[in-house]
Amino acid sequence: MPIYNDMRQPKFSKSRANRVPILALALLAVSSCVNSTGGRDDQDRIAGVYVLQSVDGVAVPAPIAPQQGCNRTVRDGKFSISVGGADSRPMYDWSIAIPADCQPAPSGVYEGGDDVGNWGFKNSNQLLFASMMGRGSYTAALEETPGNPPSVTIANSGNSYRFVRVMRWDDPRGLVFVNVVDQTGVPVPGVVLVFTDVNGFAMGGTTQESGQVLSERVVGECKISITPPAGYEVPTSQPNPVSVSIVEGSPVHITVTLTKL
Repeated sequence: MPIYNDMRQPKFSKSRANRVPILALALLAVSSCVNSTGGRDDQDRIAGVYVLQSVDGVAVPAPIAPQQGCNRTVRDGKFSISVGGADSRPMYDWSIAIPADCQPAPSGVYEGGDDVGNWGFKNSNQLLFASMMGRGSYTAALEETPGNPPSVTIANSGNSYRFVRVMRWDDPRGLVFVNVVDQTGVPVPGVVLVFTDVNGFAMGGTTQESGQVLSERVVGECKISITPPAGYEVPTSQPNPVSVSIVEGSPVHITVTLTKL
């Protein structure tokens, strides 16, 4: 069966998913900490997927202060915000990657983090977050200017991270079905495919024994970069990345061919 990457709802990582049952009671506790001053229309206005644009005003990738002799660079970050339902509060979910140049990094070197919890409007230009991962409650700056997507800025471990929305949850989408085979037509497992949408949002998938990945993407041009597993290479005849046009309601099927060494 192919892997299916669904972008319609914000996702928890495996580590977060394991925490959710334990934190079920915490959800009730933190929900009272969020003073929502906005209705459903206000939530819809800013909900969606955001990507990290800058750190302390410097566009990513952005270097930040070294720790224990290790230089560190903020490579990327993602932030999602969802609306509440009849029996659920609105949720947020962010992650930031700060890999250290020295590997393995010494203990105590901060290489990024994540958080998930409930959110609400503190006022017209601030959001209030209530963590479900032990971070407590903290605020984030909300910026909305006519003609531009909203941005959210959070402070974390001494740095300021500005995320800009690249996708709404109701943006039109289509499916792309990727089949990876070798020069003899045999499916190739373990191929890493990274899908980058027209809005800059990127998401990866890895082929299983079937050699297939099915992904839901935003309508428009999508670039698919290919990283073969050991024992394979991308031949010169195979474009890398591959560009495809995503169309709403019309699945796109493509075949990627690798050379088995």
